[in-house]
Amino acid sequence: MIDFTKKKIIIADVDDTICESCQQISEPMAQQISMMIKSGFSFAFISGTKAEDLQRMISSKLRETHHLLGTTGTKYVKVQQDIGEVKYNLSLTTLEKEEIISTIKELVQRYNVVPITSTEDQIQDRDSQITLSAIGRHAPSELKAKYDADGSRRKVWVEFLKQKMGEDRYEFKIGGTTSVDVTRKGLDKEWGIREFLKFNNLSTEEVLFFGDKLDPGGNDYPATKVVDCIAVTSPEDTLKKLKEISDFRL
Repeated sequence: MIDFTKKKIIIADVDDTICESCQQISEPMAQQISMMIKSGFSFAFISGTKAEDLQRMISSKLRETHHLLGTTGTKYVKVQQDIGEVKYNLSLTTLEKEEIISTIKELVQRYNVVPITSTEDQIQDRDSQITLSAIGRHAPSELKAKYDADGSRRKVWVEFLKQKMGEDRYEFKIGGTTSVDVTRKGLDKEWGIREFLKFNNLSTEEVLFFGDKLDPGGNDYPATKVVDCIAVTSPEDTLKKLKEISDFRL
């Protein structure tokens, strides 16, 4: 049973939790988050997406201070008065990037994974993470939602990557709507949340996490090991549950 009276920090996944994949947060979502920040909550957003893209998707709509944990928390940017300040950033080495990208290209060829945007949009170097977005990160949201709704294709791809590169150096996670994220071993959302809390001298008991992929194998699942979590199915569901928390605290 979650004790909501202790919760002061909301940490949320982004794609399909706070907003549609690659899209800006809605005006009602921005208003709800802003209201909760003004009432005393802190908000952090953790995603496989680059921090720079999170600034476009989230910070462009929020005037209140908030925290962006880009590329699974490996790059932390604090946004205050519309200015983003990088607090830490853990980049992959050139050799690590080359190995991961080469293996992903082998996967793409092996399973005939064809982008509808471009090859650059399909395999993305996010500095501390390499991401495969099957049909392209910027493909239409409705097509992305239909492509691998149950994650079954990507489960096969993750196993392929594990067999090719082993599991001792890298993490392989199903993320977004069509993505597989690869980071260094141990750098998942559990690590990202812990590192953020440690950096800011915050307690896990104060945190409530929102995510749409909390099942084992999902990229939100590691969060369940460290903080209380709320499962959501869409940004609309998240907004509804945020409003319920606000009403509870009034």
